[in-house]
Amino acid sequence: MSNQKPCKEILRRYEGNPIITPKDFPGAHAIYNCGAVKFEGQYLLLLSITDCNSDARMHVATSDDGINFDIRKEPLIETSTDPEFKEYDGWTIDPRITKIGDTYYIVYPAYSVHGVVGMLGKTLDFKTFERIDIISLPDNRCPVLFPEKINGEYVRLDRPTTIHRNGEIWISYSPDLIHWGHHRLLLEPGSRPDDWNSVKVGPCGPPIKTDKGWLMIYHGVHPTGYSLSCALLDLRDPSTVIGKMPGYMLTAEEPYEMVGRVRNVVFSTGAILEEETGELKLYYGAADTCVGLATAPLDELVKACL
Repeated sequence: MSNQKPCKEILRRYEGNPIITPKDFPGAHAIYNCGAVKFEGQYLLLLSITDCNSDARMHVATSDDGINFDIRKEPLIETSTDPEFKEYDGWTIDPRITKIGDTYYIVYPAYSVHGVVGMLGKTLDFKTFERIDIISLPDNRCPVLFPEKINGEYVRLDRPTTIHRNGEIWISYSPDLIHWGHHRLLLEPGSRPDDWNSVKVGPCGPPIKTDKGWLMIYHGVHPTGYSLSCALLDLRDPSTVIGKMPGYMLTAEEPYEMVGRVRNVVFSTGAILEEETGELKLYYGAADTCVGLATAPLDELVKACL
């Protein structure tokens, strides 16, 4: 008999959840999923905040302890007024932040009447933001970059939507972050109607490099709600899935996860690894209304995938 913990016992919710709610920002109606990164010695979240008109803006929040955050009044990212992008960038949520070199790349799904496209931008200081280009066709809901080149190329995960399938994770490669190719299927939804991920799956934040492989945290959807799990990808060939957790590690069970703008949702777009302790801080949106925190030893998450 295995001594391995059940999947649901590996990831632990912070007892003071939710750590950020609409009450923490004047005029906020909901606070969605956030990108997460360490920056200049602080924990930094990029929050998707909507007001009572459902207009969305992304605000930087910083913290010394990873729990108590101060939210900047002025947004870092708003819907674009640039003639090149404004037709495609009508709603801005779910950012993923990936540091490559000294640059922090931010990818988010941009909504418009034309569908959802992947918008790529960058910042060096989290005070200014520059859009680079649209890097996917519609409809593509979950683009996220790996934190380093692999075999000389940038690597991306995403979740395209087609008339044939609605929720698979794909992987692709690029020489310059703009032009993407060598698209391959990576992970499919569960095959049984009652599987926790039977409707669709999609990548969460940037994959995390470990000695055993790239740890990919992903979400899965059942008709009754969202859950989170993880899989391990080969370090040199991330299109190869080495293994995956046999079930979900987090699902909507707490009141703040079950009741809100969208019921029964836990959805993450960012996590921060504590290098000294090996603890992973997973920040996640709850019920599309507030932000929760859950933690786990990174090595236990990896072990659960093997």
